[in-house]
Amino acid sequence: MTSSPNPHDPQQPSDPSPEVVQPSRALPRRAHRGLIASAALIGGGVLLSLLSGCAVTVPPGPDAANPACADVITKLPDEVIGQKRQETTSQSTAAWGTGKKAVVLRCGVTPPPPTTELCTTTQAPNGTAVDWIVHQDDETGILTYTTYGREPAIDMTVPRAAAPDQPSAAPLAVVGLVNQIPATRFCVGQGETN
Repeated sequence: MTSSPNPHDPQQPSDPSPEVVQPSRALPRRAHRGLIASAALIGGGVLLSLLSGCAVTVPPGPDAANPACADVITKLPDEVIGQKRQETTSQSTAAWGTGKKAVVLRCGVTPPPPTTELCTTTQAPNGTAVDWIVHQDDETGILTYTTYGREPAIDMTVPRAAAPDQPSAAPLAVVGLVNQIPATRFCVGQGETN
């Protein structure tokens, strides 16, 4: 009669094979690989979420895919009114600073029609000038500058908290680049036509 080897009997030769784990406690090798792959995907997704959480959320303009926008966006400065440029979530957008002090630029917004709203001209020291329609939201303290007479149009939101004394310094910082988009109309004074 043959007896089965007893692993606790010192007289029995020891088995060099590793201990077998009971199936109820172990996952099949295929499931184990799937579990590792799933954990890696979830971990990568969490990391991606954390990294994208650093980007400033900006809705794109309706004409954001316009090639003229790419020419402007790729050359924007790393700093505007003392704030560093941040990643954004949409095409043809840029942001400087974070939170309630973020200055945001969007290219490809709807061009404004002639209006009686405030229209101002920012002019760089080299003489380059851009006309902007200015709208101030008294509730939020945010000024929106939208280029006038240029297609695609660009808007730039500037919180008063970011530039309390001179919010127009933000659009002034990008005048040279915005001027690459040709102007077809200009701001006019009362009683003038364009």
